[in-house]
Amino acid sequence: MEYLDTKHRKIDDTSKFNVVKSKLGTPVNKPAAITRPGKKPLKKTTKSRSKILLFGRVTMTDQMVFLDNLSTMIKAGLALAPALLTLTKEIKNQYFRKILEHLYEMIENGQSLSDGMKQYPKSFSDMIVSAVEVGENTGALAESLAHLADILSSQKKMRSKVISALIYPSVVVVAMVGISVFLAFFVFPQLIDTFNEAEVKLPAILLAVQFLTWAIQTYGWYVLSGALGLILIISLVFRLRAVRLWSATIILRFPFVGNLVRELNLSRFASNLNALLASGLSIVRSLEIVAKTVPNLKYRQEILIMAKELEKGKSLAASMADRPQLFTSLTVQLSHVGEDTGELENILKKISEYYEERVSNVLTNLSSIIEPILLVTVGVAVGFIALSVIAPMYELTQSFAQ
Repeated sequence: MEYLDTKHRKIDDTSKFNVVKSKLGTPVNKPAAITRPGKKPLKKTTKSRSKILLFGRVTMTDQMVFLDNLSTMIKAGLALAPALLTLTKEIKNQYFRKILEHLYEMIENGQSLSDGMKQYPKSFSDMIVSAVEVGENTGALAESLAHLADILSSQKKMRSKVISALIYPSVVVVAMVGISVFLAFFVFPQLIDTFNEAEVKLPAILLAVQFLTWAIQTYGWYVLSGALGLILIISLVFRLRAVRLWSATIILRFPFVGNLVRELNLSRFASNLNALLASGLSIVRSLEIVAKTVPNLKYRQEILIMAKELEKGKSLAASMADRPQLFTSLTVQLSHVGEDTGELENILKKISEYYEERVSNVLTNLSSIIEPILLVTVGVAVGFIALSVIAPMYELTQSFAQ
């Protein structure tokens, strides 16, 4: 079995414990404990995955901070196991702390960090595990960890910008829905009673509210059950791969949203592929892993097909060129240059930075783009309600005057 010593060099000590037969044919017994240079005798792992907290999650921030700090400590000369133990004490996330404690025990018992990470696929993605494994085999673990931390940092910034861009329109929509519900159930019913007593013809909006109120009072439980059933059916339908693939393909055809989704996927694709290639992984295996990290299902499917094409000898640029709806001409041309010059990793990094900046600019200006649309929508809705109610109110005042 191969181990990693405190300087992350492989030690093959299996030859020390081969069974040796004496002249009488009696095998020599194995030692009671295996002692490695600079390590304690191997112990049986006391913790297992069953003892990890049942509920919990590891956030992107937790992963980023862990990888960055571990890289820094290893670069400073600290061995992997002590560095991991130190970080375990600093982690506030109890679920993540239990995982790191288990990883520490596995490393102390001669297993690698990547082997331990493989047991927690929900906490460590295939990209992280593969990059760590390559870093361990090449002796560049610290560099691989630092590169992964940078990628997660970029993805976290992008996610924060997306959330920030959606906050304003979400607040406006929720406010509109809340005001509409308040008017429908508390204000309009009183107007309906007043109009009915005065024998004034109800406007269309009040007729709709009257019908809705009657339907809820008479068939409320049926309406609620039907709505919940419809939501359940829709959620089950969208779990089907064919439906999700269809929706992922359709969204790419929308004029503004489709272009934003395309550039976001290209940024993630180029960034992750660059990280895996820089770690020393083959391009075919890198594409198979990258396919699991891009958000859009259409991209995932096509990237897996591209990996098979590259395995048969096709170039990356040629494979991209066959999919113009997914990969822009700029991406294809730059990838072609990178393959010809042997600078594909640097080219992918430039592609990632280019599209990341474009997406960032769009998200930064998204609020200013959506704001006038929302204002017009709110104005039309308020005007429709006002005209629908004010005209009957005018007739009502006229009848009182007479």
